Amino acid sequence: MFRAYAHFSVNHPLVHKFNLLVVLSIFFVSCYELLANESIIFSLGFVLVAFPMLVFAKASDYKQKYLSAQN
Repeated sequence: MFRAYAHFSVNHPLVHKFNLLVVLSIFFVSCYELLANESIIFSLGFVLVAFPMLVFAKASDYKQKYLSAQN
């Protein structure tokens, strides 16, 4: 899956940037709401963001190792 997303991010950089923007927006909104409202329910945003960030990190690592010579 990481390899597939690495190829996807190389082939479709705008969609990848949009995905990053959405995930980071969810993270920042969750942080703000957690601090402002002090309700534990907003910590679910951290759980929601954890998996996509893992995928982005592993795909970035793969892209740097194996796809950088192709560009």
